[in-house]
Parts: sequence; structure tokens; C-alpha cells
Amino acid sequence: MRRALGAVLLLSACATPAAVEMRVMLEPHAYAASMSSTIGLSLTPIAETAPGMKTRHHWTADAGFFVMQDEATSEIRNLGRDAFTDGKIFWSYDPNEPASAEKKPIEISVVTENAKNGRALAQTDMTLVWEGEYLHAAH
Repeated sequence: MRRALGAVLLLSACATPAAVEMRVMLEPHAYAASMSSTIGLSLTPIAETAPGMKTRHHWTADAGFFVMQDEATSEIRNLGRDAFTDGKIFWSYDPNEPASAEKKPIEISVVTENAKNGRALAQTDMTLVWEGEYLHAAH
């Protein structure tokens, strides 16, 4: 009986995914919609997952919108406030949007998921705050 119980405990420990550390790299460090040199604030998720595991990233924002640029055609697509990617995404905003006009902080969240089964592996949240006309990550 003791040997069987040990096997069950071992299997259950192996089935639980290890916690994954996650962060998001922002470029540039401060962003304003008036910057014509970029389509938005570049957000690159960094999460260490098991080798060979395919992941996807689920992004949400309470204001502004996510955009992607097709590398082959340079076409820019507005993805809204809820988007999925395999990696980097851009976030931007309309200066006339109430959150922008009122200079409210912007909350962005990203969940790294196992692409095969949708299981959440890691999550991180960030707040963008205004400094004059620029937004940057709160510390």
C-alpha cells in the first residue's frame, strides 16, 4: 500500500506545471502617439517555458488598442483591446480617447498559455502612466 501511495504522489507532483517567471520588455521606454517613427509601444513577452513547448500570449488592455505589422506587406492591423500573438505586439492609443485625454493610467495584462491546450503558464500586469504627453511603465 505504501509503494502505491508514493507513486500517486509522484505522478501528481509531475502533473503540476512549475511556476514560470514572466516579464515584458518595452521599447521605446516612453511613448506618445505623436511619435511618427513607430506604430506603437513595442511589447515583447519574455517567459521561460519547457524546451519545445509552443506558447501563445493573450493580451488585454483597458484603453488604447493593440496593433500588428505584417513584415511582408507593412500592412498595420488594429487588433483591439484583446489579442493573441506568438510574440511581440504593439500597443497604441487614440489621443482623443477619454482615457488619453484625461491622462488616466493604462492597465495591460498578458497571459502566456500553452498553445496546445490553452493552459495558463504565466501572467504579468503592467501599468502605463503619463508624464507630460508620454506614457511609460510605472515602477
